[in-house]
Amino acid sequence: MEKEFLKDIVDTWGVENQIDMVIEEMSELTKALIKLRRSANKTEDIKSDAFNHVCEEIADVENMLEQMRYIFSEDIIDKYKKEKIERLVERLKNSKKKK
Repeated sequence: MEKEFLKDIVDTWGVENQIDMVIEEMSELTKALIKLRRSANKTEDIKSDAFNHVCEEIADVENMLEQMRYIFSEDIIDKYKKEKIERLVERLKNSKKKK
Protein backbone atom coordinates (compact mmCIF):
# COMPACT_ATOMS: atom_id res chain seq x y z
CA MET A 1 0.00 0.00 0.00
CA GLU A 2 1.13 3.55 -0.60
CA LYS A 3 2.33 5.47 2.46
CA GLU A 4 -0.15 8.29 1.87
CA PHE A 5 -3.04 5.81 1.86
CA LEU A 6 -1.73 4.21 5.07
CA LYS A 7 -1.41 7.65 6.66
CA ASP A 8 -5.04 8.43 5.74
CA ILE A 9 -6.21 5.15 7.26
CA VAL A 10 -4.38 5.73 10.54
CA ASP A 11 -5.38 9.41 10.66
CA THR A 12 -9.03 8.50 10.04
CA TRP A 13 -9.48 5.55 12.38
CA GLY A 14 -6.54 5.89 14.76
CA VAL A 15 -3.78 3.60 15.93
CA GLU A 16 -5.75 1.85 18.68
CA ASN A 17 -8.64 0.99 16.36
CA GLN A 18 -6.29 -0.40 13.73
CA ILE A 19 -4.47 -2.49 16.33
CA ASP A 20 -7.86 -3.85 17.41
CA MET A 21 -8.65 -4.58 13.76
CA VAL A 22 -5.43 -6.53 13.18
CA ILE A 23 -6.20 -8.62 16.27
CA GLU A 24 -9.70 -9.28 14.96
CA GLU A 25 -8.46 -10.20 11.48
CA MET A 26 -5.80 -12.54 12.88
CA SER A 27 -8.49 -14.21 14.97
CA GLU A 28 -10.65 -14.68 11.89
CA LEU A 29 -7.69 -16.25 10.06
CA THR A 30 -7.12 -18.60 12.98
CA LYS A 31 -10.76 -19.70 12.87
CA ALA A 32 -10.65 -20.16 9.09
CA LEU A 33 -7.52 -22.33 9.39
CA ILE A 34 -9.16 -24.52 12.01
CA LYS A 35 -12.23 -24.92 9.78
CA LEU A 36 -9.96 -25.84 6.87
CA ARG A 37 -8.29 -28.58 8.91
CA ARG A 38 -11.69 -29.88 10.00
CA SER A 39 -12.88 -29.97 6.38
CA ALA A 40 -10.35 -32.68 5.43
CA ASN A 41 -13.00 -35.44 5.44
CA LYS A 42 -15.76 -33.31 3.94
CA THR A 43 -17.01 -32.85 0.39
CA GLU A 44 -14.87 -31.11 -2.21
CA ASP A 45 -17.22 -28.10 -2.14
CA ILE A 46 -16.78 -27.69 1.60
CA LYS A 47 -13.00 -28.08 1.32
CA SER A 48 -12.91 -25.56 -1.51
CA ASP A 49 -15.02 -23.07 0.45
CA ALA A 50 -12.78 -23.49 3.49
CA PHE A 51 -9.64 -23.02 1.37
CA ASN A 52 -11.04 -19.87 -0.25
CA HIS A 53 -12.05 -18.51 3.14
CA VAL A 54 -8.48 -18.96 4.40
CA CYS A 55 -7.18 -17.10 1.34
CA GLU A 56 -9.61 -14.24 1.99
CA GLU A 57 -8.58 -14.01 5.63
CA ILE A 58 -4.88 -14.07 4.71
CA ALA A 59 -5.53 -11.08 2.42
CA ASP A 60 -7.26 -9.25 5.29
CA VAL A 61 -4.38 -9.98 7.67
CA GLU A 62 -1.77 -8.93 5.12
CA ASN A 63 -3.60 -5.64 4.55
CA MET A 64 -3.70 -5.02 8.29
CA LEU A 65 -0.02 -5.96 8.65
CA GLU A 66 0.85 -3.29 6.10
CA GLN A 67 -0.84 -0.81 8.42
CA MET A 68 1.08 -2.21 11.39
CA ARG A 69 4.34 -1.80 9.46
CA TYR A 70 3.36 1.85 8.91
CA ILE A 71 2.32 2.42 12.53
CA PHE A 72 5.37 0.71 13.98
CA SER A 73 8.75 1.01 12.29
CA GLU A 74 9.20 -0.69 8.92
CA ASP A 75 12.97 -0.47 9.28
CA ILE A 76 13.00 -2.13 12.70
CA ILE A 77 10.52 -4.77 11.57
CA ASP A 78 12.67 -5.52 8.51
CA LYS A 79 15.77 -5.83 10.73
CA TYR A 80 14.03 -8.39 12.98
CA LYS A 81 12.58 -10.20 10.00
CA LYS A 82 16.04 -10.56 8.44
CA GLU A 83 17.50 -11.86 11.72
CA LYS A 84 14.69 -14.39 12.12
CA ILE A 85 15.03 -15.62 8.55
CA GLU A 86 18.77 -16.07 9.05
CA ARG A 87 18.12 -18.13 12.21
CA LEU A 88 15.53 -20.20 10.37
CA VAL A 89 17.98 -20.90 7.54
CA GLU A 90 20.55 -22.06 10.11
CA ARG A 91 18.00 -24.34 11.82
CA LEU A 92 17.03 -25.76 8.45
CA LYS A 93 20.67 -26.48 7.58
CA ASN A 94 21.20 -28.15 10.97
CA SER A 95 18.03 -30.18 10.58
CA LYS A 96 19.15 -31.47 7.18
CA LYS A 97 22.56 -32.45 8.59
CA LYS A 98 20.89 -34.64 11.23
CA LYS A 99 19.00 -36.68 8.64
